[in-house]
Amino acid sequence: MPVTLSRTLTRTLSALLLCIAMALLALPMRDWFEPANTAMLFLLLVFLVALKLGRTPAVATAFASVALFDVLFVPPTFSLTVADAQYLVVFAVMLAVGLITSHLTAQLAERKEAAQASEREMRQLYELARDLGAVLTVDQAVDRLATFLSERRLAAAVLIDAGLGGAERFATYGRLELSPRDQERAMAAYQQGAVLASEAHWFIPFRGATRVRGVLVAVYVDTARPLLDAVASLAGIAVERLHYAEVAQRSELEVAAEKLRTTILASLSHDLRTPLTSLIGLADSLHADLAVQKVGAGETAGIIRDQAQAMHRMVTNLLDMARLQSGRVQLDRQWQPIDEVVGSSLRLLADLLAGRPVTVDLPGDLPLVLIDAVLIERVLCNLLENAVKHSIPGAGIRLSAHAAGETLQIAVCNEGGGFPLDDPTGLFDPFVRGEGTLAPGTGIGLAVCRTIVLAHGGHITAENHPGGACVRFGLPLGTPPEMEGEPA
Repeated sequence: MPVTLSRTLTRTLSALLLCIAMALLALPMRDWFEPANTAMLFLLLVFLVALKLGRTPAVATAFASVALFDVLFVPPTFSLTVADAQYLVVFAVMLAVGLITSHLTAQLAERKEAAQASEREMRQLYELARDLGAVLTVDQAVDRLATFLSERRLAAAVLIDAGLGGAERFATYGRLELSPRDQERAMAAYQQGAVLASEAHWFIPFRGATRVRGVLVAVYVDTARPLLDAVASLAGIAVERLHYAEVAQRSELEVAAEKLRTTILASLSHDLRTPLTSLIGLADSLHADLAVQKVGAGETAGIIRDQAQAMHRMVTNLLDMARLQSGRVQLDRQWQPIDEVVGSSLRLLADLLAGRPVTVDLPGDLPLVLIDAVLIERVLCNLLENAVKHSIPGAGIRLSAHAAGETLQIAVCNEGGGFPLDDPTGLFDPFVRGEGTLAPGTGIGLAVCRTIVLAHGGHITAENHPGGACVRFGLPLGTPPEMEGEPA
């Protein structure tokens, strides 16, 4: 027998016993009370039964009260016969008032009980939301959801998108066993973003603020749908919060690691630069002295000097990269003729470019550009050094510049096999070198170039061409100030 039916029968029997008790209580006072007053006692009992026990026991009480009142208090007593027809009106009014009273009172009690149940459910959902707001992992969140639903006899499983979408990427939590068919339905609910149902289960997708995050699968109970919708909503908020907390933590670690790396690079580069400068000076002096006395020793000293200069350029690139990435470097921009910066760069690399045919194509009418000459010189030196390292010995190098619209375009090209990548754009990332590259280097020269050019508001690209490779960068042209004495 269902629990609800058994409880109703129990309450009805209790109500009938209360009717009998009321009749026995009023029976000794039959000679002192008018029958109408005794009827009020039975109506009061109907009201109390409706208020405490419900509608069905109250209806049974109304009928039983009329029957007992007729038998025990209306002449002739102990008989259903009615001597006075007026009592039939009393019976009808008594029964009608009892039924109406029982209906209204029971309805009021049911609404009160529903309101209390709703209040309890809201309080429990609030506690669930509070607990989900404090969890630190998805496992903890799902355990709390499973506990909440199991307390209501709603076995459930939670399928959460692991990041890439697709059934194979779902992480499944909970003790509810799902068949392959159920997993397909869950995937369909996830993709459609709509609630699905089978004979045994609900499939309710839950979403955060941005997208659907997973699916709540629970046993099918028709009346449980509103509760499951609320739980699914809380699950979506909790899972998305955990996702973004993980993203924020990962980003924080990456920022800390990058800051540490930049600090180390700056410190190491600065500490190495001073002894390298002294080493280059001493090697240069030794080369000059030994070149006259002993040819072999002079050549060795020259190699030491060249290697020290190469290391000095690497350390300078590291220091420039660290300073630029730290954001603490202010550009010292001045209006400069680009040919002077080109000439200075060629002089700095005179030893490296010795024996190389270098073609410089600079039109005489190039406008002035607003640049930090030291940093642009560093860009040209890095590009020329790369052009030498990544070309065959004796191959030619071409440096050209021309104005194109609002930009000054500068290109450094060499003759050789070109860049070893189909898409050379990745070579501008720090510490990235082409596969198969045998030339020495740290892989930050082009990264430094890009950082400096972007700081000037320009752009830089790399491309292969028949017989070699080119790196081109553009610097924005402005309006140079008028020189004194120059005609307007």
